[in-house]
Amino acid sequence: MREKTILQLLINYLDELTRKYDEVFHLKEKLLKDLEHQALFDNLTGLYNRNALFSFLERETERAKRGENQLLVIFLDLDNFKHVNDTFGHKKGDEVLKKVAQILKENFRKYDILARFGGDEFILGITLPPSANKNEVEKILKRVENEIEKTFKNFGLSISYGIAVCPKESRNAQELIQIADRRMYKMKQKKKGTAKEPLTS
Repeated sequence: MREKTILQLLINYLDELTRKYDEVFHLKEKLLKDLEHQALFDNLTGLYNRNALFSFLERETERAKRGENQLLVIFLDLDNFKHVNDTFGHKKGDEVLKKVAQILKENFRKYDILARFGGDEFILGITLPPSANKNEVEKILKRVENEIEKTFKNFGLSISYGIAVCPKESRNAQELIQIADRRMYKMKQKKKGTAKEPLTS
């Protein structure tokens, strides 16, 4: 009888150890998935973050150097976003950023990369065949601009953008971003020249 009791206690103990092990294992798996997600994605918008963006750009610039494709790097920045934060608060600003991210995702291909670069700045990396014309991409960008203006008409929100082409203009990811950024800024300045109210980021 005593041996049966001891045996049952051991079985119960092993069952408890197994249960604890399973809990720790599943917790570890969840933590690893959470860390992987944080390493690649922006928490607010669900878009890719800088880490994922640069990994993509480095890979695709190498392919472009070998003549396998061309890469368009597009720098996008919201116009009048500061006004939204200052007037309606940061919670509303976050809602706007999430909606803008959704609009961008709906208009571009899933296998290109769309990243939140910081604040109200976004970067899009699009791969095209070497001989493809970027006019179609520019049409999509114009459509996105119109959609954002229509969606956020009450906020006076719009978007400015600039495009850099690899390998034609540069074969370096950071330089491509800088070229696209300068062109985006020129577009923003041009809008300031025609707007009744000054445009802010």
